[in-house]
Amino acid sequence: MSKHKLIKLKKIIEERIGSISEEVEVATNTKLNPLYIVDRKDEIESLRWTTRIIRWILDRAIDAGQQLGVTKTKLELEDKIKFENILHDKIQELEIELEDSNTAREKEVLVNEIDTLECVLGHLFNLKPGGDGTRAIGIAEANNNYQQANRLRKQLIKIQDLEEEISTQIQN
Repeated sequence: MSKHKLIKLKKIIEERIGSISEEVEVATNTKLNPLYIVDRKDEIESLRWTTRIIRWILDRAIDAGQQLGVTKTKLELEDKIKFENILHDKIQELEIELEDSNTAREKEVLVNEIDTLECVLGHLFNLKPGGDGTRAIGIAEANNNYQQANRLRKQLIKIQDLEEEISTQIQN
């Protein structure tokens, strides 16, 4: 009997929260950049929010499962769609906040939260009946590393542009 996809996703998210928590602890002990630590804590909060939503949907699903004539597959599909819609709504809300944000730091925090929720949404689609959670966790970590590398690449380009601009100003 296969587990509900949201239960699988919740387990993956909880494992990711544990991994990030360990990362925060190590980063704190080694006195890494405080902004990095804050970003990881924000990511944990976003992931905890998604697990609360999943729990809420699953609790409602238990109540709905008591109805006669409703198949388990149909309930699972409805739950998955409900969760997907909630994530899309939250992402849209954050994108509006992003457009209205004034500081670079605020924008970075919002982009990180959007990336986290989009990553969760991607994992929801990657979970197949009978699929193994380890593969999904690997995909999650790879996706997160890709997003982080992409952000670092953009920051490097900005730094290089600034260096070039400063160099040009010095020569003039």
